[in-house]
Amino acid sequence: MSEWLTQSDREEAIEVLKKYLKPAQIRDVIDRDLEKLVARTESKSVGGLYSTKIRDEDLAEFLIDLQGTDLLKERKLRELLVKSLAEEQINTLAQWGGAILARSRYGRIEQIVTRRWVPGKQWSRYFTTFLGFPKIFAGLVGSPDGPSIEEVEPYTRLPELHSYQKDLFVQIQQVISDVPGKNRAILSLPTGAGKTRTAVEALLSWWNNDETARPYIVWIAHSDELCMQAAEAFREVWVDKGGKGKRQILKIFRYWGNHRALPDIFGDGVIIAGVQKLYETLQNDEGKVELERIAEDTAVVIVDEAHRILTPSYIAVLNVFQIPLEKNMESSKPLLGLTATPYRGIVTDENYRLARCFYNKLLVASELGQNPLQVLREMDVLSHIDHRALDTRRTFRLEDREVLYLQEKKQFPGSFLERVGRDYERNALLLKELLALPADWPVLCFGCSLEHAGALAVLLRRKGRSAAFISGETHRATRRYLIEEFREGRIQVLCNFGVLTTGFDAPKIRAVVIARPTTSVVLYEQMIGRGMRGPMNGGTKECLVIDLVDNIDRFQGQMAYTRMEEYWK
Repeated sequence: MSEWLTQSDREEAIEVLKKYLKPAQIRDVIDRDLEKLVARTESKSVGGLYSTKIRDEDLAEFLIDLQGTDLLKERKLRELLVKSLAEEQINTLAQWGGAILARSRYGRIEQIVTRRWVPGKQWSRYFTTFLGFPKIFAGLVGSPDGPSIEEVEPYTRLPELHSYQKDLFVQIQQVISDVPGKNRAILSLPTGAGKTRTAVEALLSWWNNDETARPYIVWIAHSDELCMQAAEAFREVWVDKGGKGKRQILKIFRYWGNHRALPDIFGDGVIIAGVQKLYETLQNDEGKVELERIAEDTAVVIVDEAHRILTPSYIAVLNVFQIPLEKNMESSKPLLGLTATPYRGIVTDENYRLARCFYNKLLVASELGQNPLQVLREMDVLSHIDHRALDTRRTFRLEDREVLYLQEKKQFPGSFLERVGRDYERNALLLKELLALPADWPVLCFGCSLEHAGALAVLLRRKGRSAAFISGETHRATRRYLIEEFREGRIQVLCNFGVLTTGFDAPKIRAVVIARPTTSVVLYEQMIGRGMRGPMNGGTKECLVIDLVDNIDRFQGQMAYTRMEEYWK
């Protein structure tokens, strides 16, 4: 599959749907709220008549644009398709794999539609081709962590660390070799400046050459994407720099998502773990004992996106690794935090607590001075940001309970974001802005909700643009595939909600569209950071950041983009 849902695949699938199903049946499997959102946005965007429905003749096309290659994962759709088949066809499908036919037609249909649907597997492929759909609609098989068959390119050396990274390399090794009470710090670099690469190279060099170092490096992150990014960084650095000390082979143990690999008693290597996975493991005695055993042999713990460390899950997990974050914090176990944002929003008390967790020690490169962003741009390590505030001229009112939520959580509640995402005039303006961007620009768009991000992708496809939608619910192999297609330029606009803020590397991004309001500086910096990779790191000289600006009644704070002026200079 060299392309993401080719036009011929799309057209062929549309014809198959129209062959078997009537418009009313197709509408029965479509999310009516999303259909209404798309229909009303389109009618607003062209100044046409008010509409809440997609035309009957366009429904098959709309469903394909909505579901993409995951079309047949929906059991209800498979049931409608099977019910439309002739008796002989139903019997053939029901007998797949040597199954004994049920006595009634209803029973045979149940045999077919209740059979487990696993994307890309044998039954999914058979069902897909039997009905006449292109093979890609069987879905993508495998995990997001690598294909079953891998094409290995010739070995190429990693570029040398920049001088500021070499400075931090030395500082990291000094901290993790220091005495209790001085062996913690946060490494801070703007997103895109190479903090992961710097940390990994410093850690491996120290660990592989210090005869007294314990067997394990433990790297903890809050998302699968960050864990995958760390695993790839360790792999790349070891291929280029490893095998020169006491260890010849590096073992990487994956403990996130569906992975549950932990070393045995006599193992050594790098353990990359999701914090929630570790926290869940602690909830039973057997798991706690297992982690306590690993903790005894851990040389150093790294927390990626360390501004999150004050959450209960991190506090509990790090306690097991003998790294207390509250009273009596001194411990022999080194702790290194990584973040582009060494603060938690604008809450001063929390910032003080975060600093204390790392002994008030912040690792920065002296070469970058007081304005690291400007210096890194001059070095072409980071791109120059062209910021555009797009006034939507729309007013949204926070309800009483939403005001209370905002005051307590310091962020907008989901109910408010969904309401913003369903505003048709705002979406018509956003669609116009997205379509005005050059068609060859890779664009990353952050929506207000799952529904909103999905609707934007559909709206763009219906206008002839190559667009895809990713959420935390997207099948992992599909997510990996779509991100790769985006990197390769075969998808122009990647819409998402709640993902792709961290651990996502696509350095050629030319525009980032922030279509959701946020008060979180941390979240905002992570979002725009996706487009900050400069030419020296394989990115672009300039990146456009578009913020949608709304009028929000009863909102007393500041939007995050207003506190980011240094980024626009």
